[in-house]
Amino acid sequence: MQIERLQNFIKAYEKAYKVEFDSSFKGKISALCKELDEPFMHLSPRLKTLLHDLQNSLDRNIQVGIIGQFSSGKSSLLNLILKRPCLPTGAVPVTFKPTFLHYGKEYFLRVEFNDGSDLITHLEELENYTDQRKSIKEAKKLHIYAPVPLLSKLTLVDTPGLNANENDSLTTFGELENLHSVIWLSLIDNAGKKSEEDAIRANLELLGDSSLCILNQKDKVSPEELERVLNYAKGVFSGYFKDVIALSCKEAAQGQLEKSNLPALIKHLQGLNLDQIKQNFVRKKMHKYCQSLQEENQIFIGAFELLEEKFTNYEGYLGQHFEAILHKSTLLGHEILTQLKGIAGRISTELFGHIKEKECAFYRKAKGLFQKNLYQKYPYKAPFISGDDAFLALFYHSELLRKEFQKIKRDFENSFENLKQDLRAGFERLQREILLFKARFSNIQKDSPLQSEANFAHLRAFASASEEHFLRDFENALLKSTLELELFFEKLKSKTLSNYENAAKLSLAFFERKMNESRALYELDSTEFALFTPQKTELDERLLSELCVYEFENFLINKPLINKIIKNLLEKNLSLCAQKKSLIATKRDEIQKRVSRVLDIEKKVECL
Repeated sequence: MQIERLQNFIKAYEKAYKVEFDSSFKGKISALCKELDEPFMHLSPRLKTLLHDLQNSLDRNIQVGIIGQFSSGKSSLLNLILKRPCLPTGAVPVTFKPTFLHYGKEYFLRVEFNDGSDLITHLEELENYTDQRKSIKEAKKLHIYAPVPLLSKLTLVDTPGLNANENDSLTTFGELENLHSVIWLSLIDNAGKKSEEDAIRANLELLGDSSLCILNQKDKVSPEELERVLNYAKGVFSGYFKDVIALSCKEAAQGQLEKSNLPALIKHLQGLNLDQIKQNFVRKKMHKYCQSLQEENQIFIGAFELLEEKFTNYEGYLGQHFEAILHKSTLLGHEILTQLKGIAGRISTELFGHIKEKECAFYRKAKGLFQKNLYQKYPYKAPFISGDDAFLALFYHSELLRKEFQKIKRDFENSFENLKQDLRAGFERLQREILLFKARFSNIQKDSPLQSEANFAHLRAFASASEEHFLRDFENALLKSTLELELFFEKLKSKTLSNYENAAKLSLAFFERKMNESRALYELDSTEFALFTPQKTELDERLLSELCVYEFENFLINKPLINKIIKNLLEKNLSLCAQKKSLIATKRDEIQKRVSRVLDIEKKVECL
């Protein structure tokens, strides 16, 4: 069953994506479009539609746009080509919708509406859809069909006049996207104005090598003035158009065709290399789409490179930051050990000051004939520690030692808190950088319909989950190390700072027992055994032992546990940085795969 499902999936995939094309230009373009539309590219629906339309454009007429300022004579010129006054002309901007002129066996009008519907009607109804003063159903595009042989090979597009109003200008330049070639119409007494050149330059890549500039109303100037204007216009526009010619719609309407120079325009249109224009148009479009995809990919690559740079910088920061923390922790270890030894020394000094002597005696049977059944007294002075007095002096009658211990305890607590804060500061630095990344990319939106919403949504989701992807592991490592430090500090407090009274009691009990044992042995045989008197060094050693100083000396100096915890955290952080950079590299490689695919397609387009 599973094998059958897999086979069905492979067949479905091959049917959808493994399509063979012929060796014609269209076949090659179709193959490239299919390559561009691989699933991992996540193309936008708009771009998929454009690629489909681009392939179909090779089977349709080319579109030649008539563009010019308001009242430059565009409609008059097209009426001459249509051989009938189909398009309205006037002193107010009337042509406010892109109008397409097609070949038809008879004259008629087709209207496309914004709601997706259309209507076929008589040409006389055109005014209802082109006069801005009329209130009718909103039209999107107008299509005029006429029995003009020229239109069987190309489609002319009448566009709203530039500078008529902002909406019409936007409509004009939006329609430029679909034009294969352009007839730029300018009034002869305004030819070469900077505003026109700026508009041309803004859409230069769409004009094509076959575009033509026409200077209308040549009948208004003398032959000498006409020659001067033409030379000037050619100097300005030669870099944009294949040629610049002068024309008079008025003379053509009066039947003076040769004098009007209208045949020169017709000859230009009839002489267009249609296949070459279509192919150049498709190449330019493919290049534009590829450029759009590369710009999109660069956004994503830039995002992941920025993220990778943050971790590279963080790795460098960690080395310096943890070196400073290790230095502090080493000093802290020595400071703690010094304080512990100081505590032991202070207690032992107090205890040593309470070692005194007292009068003692023991009795033995007297020796001698006349001393039978008599006992002889042997007095001696025995050392002793007044435990109660020493303890009272140390911990009850004087607040000085207690306050000193409390201060040491607070100092240790502050030192450990500062140490934990230093470790926390390292994490917070990364946290700030990741949150900045999240803020920048979690709401990023595409700015072109050609861009892939799926790719942007993926980046948004990835950035929104930045804390989970890039902070959670670091925070867990920090919490683990912080807990280990707290456990060590609690152990230190319980065995030393909170245990000094008990350590003093145990030390007192130890030496009292030892002195009592020595007295008992001394009284048994004073010649064999001596009385025990604790030395200051012995008191020191005992206190150090009871306070676990030697145990902590190993953890603080010989094999410093604090440093070990810090080094482990550093190693964990560096390991996590490597893991996160690997994750970023994987994401970047996914994008680079799309970049490579687009680059490959661009090269293939150039070779067509």
